[in-house]
Amino acid sequence: MQTVAGIYRLGGITLVSEIPLPELLIVQHPGDTAHQVSLRLGNVANHLPDAVEVDPYCYANSTQYLLCVEGIARYLVTGGREILVQPDAAALPLDVRAYLLGAIFVVLCQQRGLLPLHASAIAAESGVVAFLARSGQGKSTLAALLAQRGFRVIADDICLIDSTVPGTAMVVPTASWLKLWRSSLDHLGRQAEGLQRVFSDDDKYRLPLATVFEPEPIRKLVFLEGHEVSSTTTEIEAVSRLEALPLLMDLTHHSYLLEATGQREENFRRCGRVLSQATAYRLLRPWGLEYLESTVDALERLVLQE
Repeated sequence: MQTVAGIYRLGGITLVSEIPLPELLIVQHPGDTAHQVSLRLGNVANHLPDAVEVDPYCYANSTQYLLCVEGIARYLVTGGREILVQPDAAALPLDVRAYLLGAIFVVLCQQRGLLPLHASAIAAESGVVAFLARSGQGKSTLAALLAQRGFRVIADDICLIDSTVPGTAMVVPTASWLKLWRSSLDHLGRQAEGLQRVFSDDDKYRLPLATVFEPEPIRKLVFLEGHEVSSTTTEIEAVSRLEALPLLMDLTHHSYLLEATGQREENFRRCGRVLSQATAYRLLRPWGLEYLESTVDALERLVLQE
């Protein structure tokens, strides 16, 4: 019988967990079984039979994913319904949870037919605006600055889209926090002291946000890019659906994993459903914290534009 440490909600999924997850909203009952995932402690093998070796520490097939993080834990995700974790004896719980709430949650969502994008997102009157880029490109900082201007943040780094209902592509709220480096917190006038680190050995912190519950339709996608030459201007241009489709596929979390396990066509369909509903843009911007406000000005204009 499973010894439950807590029942938690993340991205529309209820985690019935043997591991305490203090970063997440706790709920009183698990709700319907279709949205439940069991998170258990147990023995996890260091190899997954009949799977693709994505790298020496990661194995996957269409229904299972094994991640081995030396000194932290081994994680096995199965069928979008179960996560099995074997922590290293010397691992800090904070680091074990960091992988659970990041890479492992992404794979869980993919197994459940959802589309996790490398994006942060805010809600506008007409729907959700997501801005996409690889890690380290300032998505969370832009979201934090837009939050200071009164916008609701509903995704940070993992923008989760559910297009399983025909004709709709809905952003499922996942942002209980913003993950920000100390330099970004300083720029926002916030103190790192008192905030929880993302990992024990880095200078990145979780800045809590007001919880958002209800999914909302995706309306705009903004691909964040830097100018190739020195420039201090910020420009926004429309991107055709034909051009946006490979960009969106490439900015799907763990797209390499979908390729390796023969799910490229399914990712193509998921991204296509999003682009049938959302308009795509490219935002070209100068690099540097000193240009953030002008970038946010441009994003805000686009968000408010009908």
